[in-house]
Amino acid sequence: MVNKLNFRRTQVKLSLLALFALIVTVPGFSAVALAADSDFASPLFQNVWQRTDQPLVSQKASRSWYWGPKPLGTGGFYEEYAEAPGGKRLVQYFDKSRMELTEPSKGNVTNGLLVVEMIIGKVQRGDFSYADVPSKSNIPVAGDNDNSWPTYNDLNQIYSRPVAYKVGDQSNLTFYPAGQGKQDAKFLTDATKISSIQNGFGVPAAFWDFMNRKGTVYKAGDYSEDTISDWLFSTGYPVAEPYWTEVKVSGVRKQIMFQAFERRVLTYTPSNDPAFQVEMGNVGLHYINWRYKSNLPQGIVAPPVPVIPVTSSPAAQPFLNSTAEWYAVTSGGLNVRTGAATRFPRQVASETQPYIQTLVQGDHVQAIAKVKGEEVDPGNDVWLQIYRDPDLFVYSGGVKKIVPGDFPTPSATYKGIWVAVSIDKQIMAVYEDNKVIYKTFISSGIPSSDPEKDHRTPKGKFAIIGSYRPLSQTMEGGNSDKAIGDGRYKIENIRNVNYFFEDYSIHGSYWHAKYGIMPMSHGCVNATVYDASLIYGLKAGTTVYVF
Repeated sequence: MVNKLNFRRTQVKLSLLALFALIVTVPGFSAVALAADSDFASPLFQNVWQRTDQPLVSQKASRSWYWGPKPLGTGGFYEEYAEAPGGKRLVQYFDKSRMELTEPSKGNVTNGLLVVEMIIGKVQRGDFSYADVPSKSNIPVAGDNDNSWPTYNDLNQIYSRPVAYKVGDQSNLTFYPAGQGKQDAKFLTDATKISSIQNGFGVPAAFWDFMNRKGTVYKAGDYSEDTISDWLFSTGYPVAEPYWTEVKVSGVRKQIMFQAFERRVLTYTPSNDPAFQVEMGNVGLHYINWRYKSNLPQGIVAPPVPVIPVTSSPAAQPFLNSTAEWYAVTSGGLNVRTGAATRFPRQVASETQPYIQTLVQGDHVQAIAKVKGEEVDPGNDVWLQIYRDPDLFVYSGGVKKIVPGDFPTPSATYKGIWVAVSIDKQIMAVYEDNKVIYKTFISSGIPSSDPEKDHRTPKGKFAIIGSYRPLSQTMEGGNSDKAIGDGRYKIENIRNVNYFFEDYSIHGSYWHAKYGIMPMSHGCVNATVYDASLIYGLKAGTTVYVF
């Protein structure tokens, strides 16, 4: 499934601990049958479930489910997906969503974009391919099953239509069959004020706090306090503004605020107990009703594709977990937008903040997420997010996926995690001992036979310097009035700066798209802001080998 962004896929260690099949009473719920080891089609699915929902089973936490008490149906099964091995991937459904294993060799679990599929009425068959579903998704997004409003099909009216909320505004819009209006002030509190803007949509404090809340989680065979779940993985980006409406809940009509995200629908019910005022809708159940008419295919219990255990090194996990992808631009004049639609402007650029605005054929961009947006070409509404803060997007119809080539074997290897930069290949690799765990494109320093213009990156064995590692800084130098190139430059907000020798660093850059193509810097190693952030997560003293 296209993950937005992220589309973020989560790689987890295989658990050695098992759940027990039992009946327990979870706070806020009636007695229900709970998951056993044999219920999960993959141990990776089980690990994802355990982190958030095992504490409820063990009565270590009182909150609403993230997935549900156990998987639905008789096990996992295979659905068509173009980018999966053999064109099929293992999936398993839960009350709240669907888990997917598209890349079994990497062990990446993704969380389905079911809300988007039900709103647009199309099933995703690949990163850029869709199939129509004959019946409309006239299934209520919240409350009792016999609610006639609002359904996922009704959300077409508000899907991908931002209303220019600002942080601090009240989310006071209502959504009824007769149209939109304003909510009564008595329902509006600090919890309903816009707390964050994501993907162009306002997210009220009640939802934003829920998405980022900390609590008891289950990991590494024990319970601890941590962020319960990465919100981008759990909910995805919002695809509509928050709205108020009235629905029946257990036969009682209530005012609720709801918001559709790529992967989940969140509801806020002021009259609920505070621990359960925000809940995730039963998106998985709704999707099964729509796509499978409530009859899931016969399941399998164990995945036929072996899962490769992940490395034991914690420092390696961010690199192994990464799902960033590289794309080459196939059409000239591809604009970089501030939102996932052509109506969004290009990022404002200045001499000191020269954000790239237009890509040319052959440029390389790194997608850190895939998002639903404007359908520029028929059947393709996927946009690629290439930067965050500011959020910048390009349309997927103007690019093709590529991967960095083979990395040349360095003349030396080092213990633990270390970084290698190939000047010839314009590729950076991260090693664990003698094994490459991550490869990405970079742009090194521009060489010249003229000593005054020679900005080549120094070669040799170095180490990340710990005394000065700014998250952001201004860099300047050169000898003319030019902002970039061989002359004078001054560039602000250069992020994730990792000095490894004198004033040479691996740092994020946002002013070109020549990674893996040609040298572009005054001696530093230009990486994307995302890749530089991964390097920034390594400890001081980490070896950097440039050759």
